[in-house]
Amino acid sequence: MQTGEIILDKISKECTIRENLKSIPFIHYFSNDFMEHNTMYFCIENFMEYVGITDITTLQEIDQGHFDMIVKETTNFDNWNEMLNCAGNEYYQINMQKGFVN
Repeated sequence: MQTGEIILDKISKECTIRENLKSIPFIHYFSNDFMEHNTMYFCIENFMEYVGITDITTLQEIDQGHFDMIVKETTNFDNWNEMLNCAGNEYYQINMQKGFVN
């Protein structure tokens, strides 16, 4: 495979992973602003890829203890549930102010 083909293959795989992550129901809670302020990642997609989550199946199969350890080491949170709850609350507050939440 030539260099250009390798790069295109990597881009294609990255796009597939990002598209697959969109199928996870809560993914939209994690704005880039939230991620930048609370983690060492620019976006939730980068975080999920680092953890090894590439789609809903890998999310369901991940070892919770390992996942919590990564969250504790790379974010401002002690575990995944705390991170998810904080992101959800922030998402709700921002969208409630905009009138998007009933």
